[in-house]
Order: sequence, then C-alpha cells, then structure tokens
Amino acid sequence: MARKREKTGGSAAPVGAPGEGRQPGPEPRKGDAPHVPGWVPPTLFVLLTGWLFREFIFSDRMLFGGDTLSLGYVARDFYAEMLKSGTFPFWNPELLGGTPFLEALAGGDSLYPPSALLLLLLEPYRALGWKLIVHVVAAGFFMSGWVRALGVSRPAALVAAVGYMLSPYLVSLVHPGHDGKLFVTALAPLLFWAVERHFARPGAGTFAGIGLVVAMVLLTTHFQMAYFLFGGVGFYAIFRTVQVARGAGDAGAGGGDPAAPSAGTRRGLTPAGLRFGLFLAASLAGAAAAGVQFLPSASYVTEYSRRVQTTRAAAGETGRAWSSSWSLHPEEAMSILIPEFAGNDAGGSAWTERTYWGRNATRDNLPIAGVVVLVLAAVSFAGAARRGVRWFLAGLGSVALLFALGEHTPVWGLFYALVPGIRLFRAPDMVMFLFVFSAATLASLAVDRILAAARDGRDEEWRPVVKVLGGAAAVMVLLAVLAASGALTAFWTRVVYPDVGEGRLAALDALQPFLVRGAFVAAVMTAAVGALAWGARKGVLAPAVLVWGLVTLVAVDQLRLDASFVQTLDFHQWSRPDPNIQTLLDRERGGEPYRLLSFVRAGQDVHPAMHGIEMAAGHHPNDLARYRELIGMVGSGFPENLVNPNVRRLLNVRYILWPEWQLGPVGDQGVVSRTSGAGGQPYETLLAEPGLPRARLVSAAKVVPDGQAVAYMLSSEFDPEREVVLSEAPPVPLGDGSPVAGEVNWLERSPNRLRLAVTSDRPALLVVADNWFPAWHATVDGAEAPVLRAYHTLRAVPVPAGASTVEMWYSSAELARAGWLSLAAFLVLGGLGVAGTVRRRWRAP
Repeated sequence: MARKREKTGGSAAPVGAPGEGRQPGPEPRKGDAPHVPGWVPPTLFVLLTGWLFREFIFSDRMLFGGDTLSLGYVARDFYAEMLKSGTFPFWNPELLGGTPFLEALAGGDSLYPPSALLLLLLEPYRALGWKLIVHVVAAGFFMSGWVRALGVSRPAALVAAVGYMLSPYLVSLVHPGHDGKLFVTALAPLLFWAVERHFARPGAGTFAGIGLVVAMVLLTTHFQMAYFLFGGVGFYAIFRTVQVARGAGDAGAGGGDPAAPSAGTRRGLTPAGLRFGLFLAASLAGAAAAGVQFLPSASYVTEYSRRVQTTRAAAGETGRAWSSSWSLHPEEAMSILIPEFAGNDAGGSAWTERTYWGRNATRDNLPIAGVVVLVLAAVSFAGAARRGVRWFLAGLGSVALLFALGEHTPVWGLFYALVPGIRLFRAPDMVMFLFVFSAATLASLAVDRILAAARDGRDEEWRPVVKVLGGAAAVMVLLAVLAASGALTAFWTRVVYPDVGEGRLAALDALQPFLVRGAFVAAVMTAAVGALAWGARKGVLAPAVLVWGLVTLVAVDQLRLDASFVQTLDFHQWSRPDPNIQTLLDRERGGEPYRLLSFVRAGQDVHPAMHGIEMAAGHHPNDLARYRELIGMVGSGFPENLVNPNVRRLLNVRYILWPEWQLGPVGDQGVVSRTSGAGGQPYETLLAEPGLPRARLVSAAKVVPDGQAVAYMLSSEFDPEREVVLSEAPPVPLGDGSPVAGEVNWLERSPNRLRLAVTSDRPALLVVADNWFPAWHATVDGAEAPVLRAYHTLRAVPVPAGASTVEMWYSSAELARAGWLSLAAFLVLGGLGVAGTVRRRWRAP
C-alpha cells in the first residue's frame, strides 16, 4: 500500500514540472523521515538558548553590549521611567541640549512591541538582555515555519532552525549591543514565510501577515537592515510571481505539489500580477502601520538631524570610501570557512582577546553562518529537489556576500551607482544576514536530500552527495594542514594582504594557535557530516540518529563560537555613581536646572545622564544639527566650541567634569571634588562654572544670519547675558540690553511641558536654554505666543511687562497625522487578519 505524503513537506515535483525543472530524485515521504513530535523543536530552541545565556538568565547581571553601555541603556532607562510614570516622552532633555524622542530615534525601538512590553515589566538593565534572548528563540521558530512552508520535513526544519538561531552572525550581535540588527535578522524568516504563504494561498490573512511583519521590521528602527531585508523579500516576490505565471504557484515554492498545477489552478500573467500587486499593497499597508515612527523620523533626518547633508559632509560621512567602510575584507571572508581566521576583539575567550588583524578598525562580531551549515548548504546542490528555490537562494546569498565585500568586488559598486539609498548607508557587511538565511534554508533542503538518498539506497542517489561531502572534507583538511604549517598565513600576508602593519602581524602571531585549532575543528566538523551520511548510507545509522547527529553538530559548531560574544557584568557596580557624580547629585538635589559638561571620552560621555544629569555634550546618532554647529562637534569628535566660555554660559553649564588622566592637570580653581588614580594622582575633577540660568530674561536682540551666528557668538563682541541672537527681527520692540528687573520661577518642568512664572519690568524675551524644534508651542497668560529660534538653536518667547505665566509644550502635527495613519492601518490589517482566520476555520472540515 502506498504511503500518504505529508501535507506540508517532503514531496517532490513531477518530472518536468513548470518552474522547477526535472528533479533528480524523490523527497522523503511521510514515514521515511524520523518522527519528531511537535513539542520537540520549541523545547530544544528554549533549552539551547537557555544554555547559551545561562549566566545572564540565572543571575541578576546585565548582558554586556558596547552600544548598550554608551547610549543604549541611558535612553531606555529614561523611556522606561517615563512609561512607568504614565507619560510618553516626546522630548528627551538629557543630552546635547535635548532632542525629539520619536523623530530622533532617541529610544531606538521604543514603539517595537516586544521591547516596550519588556521595559514595562522588568528593570531596564534586565529587559535589554531579555529582548535579545527572546529574539534568538524567535529566530528558531520563524526559520522552522519558513522552511516548512517550502515543504521540507520537520527534522530538516529542525536542523535549519538551530543553524539559524545559533548562527554566529545573529548571536555575536549581542556583544556590540546591536539589538536592531539582531531583531531584523530574527524577523527575516518570518517575513519570507508570510510572503510564501501569500503566493501559495493568497487571502485576507496572508495580506495582513505581510503588512504586520513589515510594520514590526520598521518599528525596530534599524532602517538599513530593513532596507536590505525588503530588497531580498522583493526579489523573492518577483521569483514567486514568475512561478505563479508558469502555473507553479498555488501549492507553494516547494511544498505539497510544488510545481505541478492541480485541477483548477489559475496560471498566467493576470493571477501572478494580482498576487504581486497585493504583495506590494500589503507592504505599503505595513509601512503605513509603522508610519508613526517611520514618517516623522524620515522628515527629521532630512531636515533637522546632524545627518543632513552638510553635517554628514563635514564629518566625512559621504562618498564611496565612507559608504564602503566596515565592509567585509578578504580576511573576514575566509572566516566563513575558518571562523577564527581573522581574529576578533570581543574578548570573552583567548581567541577573541585583541587578535583581530583584518583591515577594519576592529571587529567584535562574527558575520558567518557556521561550517556545518555551509557544508549542508552545498549538499543541497547534490541533486536535491526544488531547483528554482535552490538557485534563488544561492543567488541571494552570493549577492549578499559580494555586496558585503564592498569595493573588493564590483557588485557593491553597481548597487552604489544604481540603487537609490545605498549612498546613505555604510557597513555593507550588515547584509550578511541574508547570506546566513540562505545557507540555513539550503541546509534544510540538504537534510531532506540525504534522507531521501538513505531511503532509496541507490548509488546514483548517493554519488553526488558523496562527491560534495568528500570535496568539502578535502578542502577543509587541506586548509587545516596549510594553517598548521604556517603556509596559509604566510601566503596571505605576502600576496592577499601585503601591506599588513606590524601591529596587525603581532595580533596574528597571538592568534596563530587558535587559528590552527579552528581550522582542524572545522575539518573535523566537515568530516563528521560525511561520517553521518556514510553511516546512513550503509544502514548503520537510523534516520533519527542521522538527524539528531546533524542537529548536534550544528549546535556544537556554533555554540563554541557564540560563547565568546555572550558576556555579563555587574550592573549595580557599573551604574553606581562615582564620588564626583555623587557629590554633584547631593549638591544639586532639588535645585534649579543645570547642565554638566563632561570632557570624558572626548566629550562623548553619557554615563552621568543615567542619574538624571543633563549633559551639554554626549553622544547621539541623530541629535540636532544646529546644536552641533553651536558646540563645534563633528561626528563623534571633540566639542571644540565648548572650550569657549560664552557657549558654556549660554548653555547653562554649571559644572565641568575634567579627565586629568587623559587631558592633563586642570589646577585647583573651582574644584568641587576630585577622584584619584591607583597611585594617588588626580584622575577626574569636578569643577564649578558660572553658567547662566536655564531660563532668564533678556531685553535686547541682535539679528545675525544663520551662517554667521556661531562665529559671532564665539567672538569677544558677544555678551550672552545682555543680548539674544536671532536670525530675523523679533516680533516685539525690545530695549537696549540693560539688565531686566524681574525674575523667573519654575512651576513645572517635564520632558513634554514647561511652565514658568515670569515678572519683568519691560517687554523682554524669555530665553530657555533648551533646543528649539518646530513642535514646541507656547502661550503667555493663555494667549498663543511664538517660540523663536534664539542663539542659532535655543528657544525664546516674547513676554510683556508685568507678571505673566508662560507655558511651553511639545505637540507635533506631523506626528499626530502619522499616528492616526498607523492606527488606521493597524485596524485594517488586524481586521483582515481576523477575517482570514475566521474564513479558514469556517472552511476547515
């Protein structure tokens, strides 16, 4: 009796089926592949992730992340504190004179549902770790669902899912704290899965699925990774459109009866074009659903952010050299085969301790798929089914790798010249997640290919598999021998990388024993895959042993690398204020607003902000361009103009933190407190400054064009106490600049709203030393008043003589419109999703 075929996996296309071509052999039938209960994959995903992150999960520690320890924690802590108090922050006053919160992406993934939920439920330092862990697990679920939609068996899906979720590319993003990249990488198979379901069986539910996943991807706010993902998915949609047009679409790209049209199947350009059109419409609906984050951010970046063209040009952030920076280099490409080849600077193990000798400034992640996954991906071309899907994935992965290599190949240059948006990005190696995705998907097809060959046992079935595995093992053994003899690195440093410097050569010398060990481990892993296949061919190993052996090899190969990139630290010790900061907190407790100017880390220090201290400088990826011009900071450079006392007074700088260990002695004048180094020498000194009040009255204005304003304020002619610098004439007549008799008292001060009681003996300008932005509005005694842009980047409001109450609040019409658009799109997508689910259940027998 013929056995029934499994509904979602394992059957092959008929010979000569449209879209797939002649298939070399059948896929496993139900009963041929080992049985894997439905509860096993999710349990395994959770257990493997738990083991990898055990030091964090079973402690009260914080996951280390480079970006997390700079701005990441500070921004999320501020956001979580506001949310828990019942307020959504539209303005963040902590750094660089204040920035819009959503528009400037100050909180990054603030509207991304998993992140927001975890920040509400947990302490921020724990939430930041848990959101990464959740996405590692989710990557396994999503990859399993995607390859099952292609029709692979559950055992094969298990291998692919483990290979993807534990891929060094994904897990190593933990160490630099690149959470947005990790989120998009985890969501990538979910989006491909949604698109595949749409082209296989279009309906309201699949339309909603695409839209909702697109919205989720955009809400991660990593727009460069989203751009790459949408490009890859777009090409897949075109590929599937062609399949549908040829009659291969209704059953899916690979599952069920993948290419053979069944009775009633609609083929041709009209249904294909309709499905592609619906795909585009769903994608646009998803973009609309994320509009509350995406649209205001896009407007802000092009008009107000330091990312505007003039600021980018000043920082050297334009041109081919900038856009191709942080690409892969040949050394990192070789790491695809020998993971340790280029070394690493992540720490956490001996082989990643300052051993990077490649051509980037540093490398603290590992953008590879893993050797076992790569070997299996190659086996998928040893006569496996689904030829069209295999070639699409091979093309996608190859283009991703060639693009990631930047100017080492012409591929990146073609994209740079022809594809809009590429010039805005750097770090081409981010696209490697599509390489890893393609390799893991191909690996699942390979597992089914091996299972099919084991079932039939014919030499013609095994011969191509044996050739691939034997060839892979021979290459890896040869590389291991060359590495052990020193010939590999000698050749590399003489021919491939002849201009390697002495410092890099020293790092290579330190890396050498680990490189050799890694080469032999890779060779052993490759041989082990061959041994498992040989055992299955000879009947020595049951199919279940083969599958679990492959799962084990994949996990061991990747976990040994991943462990170096998962590190923890004592949050309470890291976040504890040092004596200088504690002195400042005690001294200013409940006092007037003030700013601290920290010259630590060349002015990029944000650490004091986690204690609620507002900073005159600091680091932010999208702060306001005019403020940067005022303080003279380009890129992540030193804020040169803050050396000028005029600018410091203007910005309400009342304290300076001076790192004597780095910038030299500062003397004893104005010292508030000082910390010492291990030898008793001065380390960092807190100095008092005579800064002007945050809110004050000025009775004169000087009109200076924007292009000359900063230079004027740096000159000796400028008196910040007596005049306001405006770009156009004030709307009310003012006096001669003599001191105003009056006072300003704070009634309310929160991120979104300010309220002040003002008394003045004459018409004057109320200056607030916070950044101007068009979303700030004001009233004076309830009557609308203009918020003027003063001193190039700060705020001023005209006030009359006498007593008045001034209110300022943040309200963006653009943000409100985008919010309503998002709400409407989410309601439509949600409604379609519910309708699709109800219809599917209604039709179910």
